Amino acid sequence: MAILAIDTAQSAGGLALVSDGRVLGEVLIDSPQTHSRRLLPAMEFLLAQCGLARHGLSGLAVSLGPGFFTGLRIGLASAQGLALALGLPVAGFSCLRLMAAGLAGARGVVWAVADARRGLVYAAPFRAGQDGLERLDADAAYSPARLAPLLTPPALLVGAGARLYAAELVRPGLELAPAWADTPRPGLLALLGQERLDQGQGLRPEELRPRYCRPSDAEVRFGLPLDGYRLIE
Repeated sequence: MAILAIDTAQSAGGLALVSDGRVLGEVLIDSPQTHSRRLLPAMEFLLAQCGLARHGLSGLAVSLGPGFFTGLRIGLASAQGLALALGLPVAGFSCLRLMAAGLAGARGVVWAVADARRGLVYAAPFRAGQDGLERLDADAAYSPARLAPLLTPPALLVGAGARLYAAELVRPGLELAPAWADTPRPGLLALLGQERLDQGQGLRPEELRPRYCRPSDAEVRFGLPLDGYRLIE
């Protein structure tokens, strides 16, 4: 069972292929180019290097955000197009959950904090333990000033947003995870996707919904309805 993972929620992202719980290949990309220019060539390269064709895939895994609007749309559109063309199920994951899941040895509360630009962060708390990862609250967009009082020590903070606003968020009892943990590995996304698809919990491509959490700049500029967002300023 070969699963292709696509993560374009942040500026750094990538793709991965797994089969039977083993990572066959992984492509990590962090460049000024948009994901629209680099995603398809990277996917073809990965498939070729792993000796697979598109019709050899059994399912897909994709990051649903929250993240950067253009990148999210590119990743979701690519996953939906492939899934529709090949008749594949898809597993979708919060990129904040992926950040927390990447800290395999962590115990206790982990806050995943991603940069949302415009002076905001995306954040969600999780509890890590021997039985896996428990979500404690939903993904949301916060101003750093509103997030800071919610961070109760002891806790581990992970993500580019936590690093960017460390002066406001980090204090005694709140530890900042290493920089390598800021970007979720696409291989982890693929493995989690395979686990979910093995359990028969895949989605149809039309069921995929991005997690934006905050309105786009265009929605704010043109005064469009902002219902359904979780923005805490």
